[in-house]
Amino acid sequence: MTVDDAETAELLRRAKLGDRTALGELLNAHRDYLRQLADGQLDSRINARLDASDLVQQTCLSIHKRITEFDGEDVPQFVAWLREVHVHNVRNAIRDQLHAGKRAAGRERPEVDPAHQAEERPSPSQHAIHGEEAQRLSRALEQLPADQREALRMRYLEGRTIAEISRDMGVTRDALVWLLRKAMQNVRKHLDSPG
Repeated sequence: MTVDDAETAELLRRAKLGDRTALGELLNAHRDYLRQLADGQLDSRINARLDASDLVQQTCLSIHKRITEFDGEDVPQFVAWLREVHVHNVRNAIRDQLHAGKRAAGRERPEVDPAHQAEERPSPSQHAIHGEEAQRLSRALEQLPADQREALRMRYLEGRTIAEISRDMGVTRDALVWLLRKAMQNVRKHLDSPG
């Protein structure tokens, strides 16, 4: 172990014991790495709206709040955990920006030929059908056990990865895949039943 490795290991040990100064130094030692990760995930669609430095800062704040969750023993495990938290934060920021862009684009009003407007609007019966479908789906979700409902929410509404969900729910990947599959079967069964 080199001097730098020994110093970093000592910072990690102190950070795990609650030393915020040591944690700050540990994170500062990894800022360039986090910046490179963020730069690698950002593309031209997002670069103008997201700054890699802001994403690094967000990750540092997340780590300060979540350091008690880190149960690894050494620096490589810490770096892997740091990377996981950072990638998750960057992915969420990108998703939020893309959704914000879509909402903004949806507020733009292109010129529309009035003759075609009536064709594009859903009819009252279409509105009713969509409303009924949404209510049926909502009832189907309410019928699910809490763990199945939560797994579906994280996967399909939040867009989280299987690895993130299994970690947060404290289940194995295989157990989560089974849980999602079972949840989808239960939703289909409920939607296929009359009423």
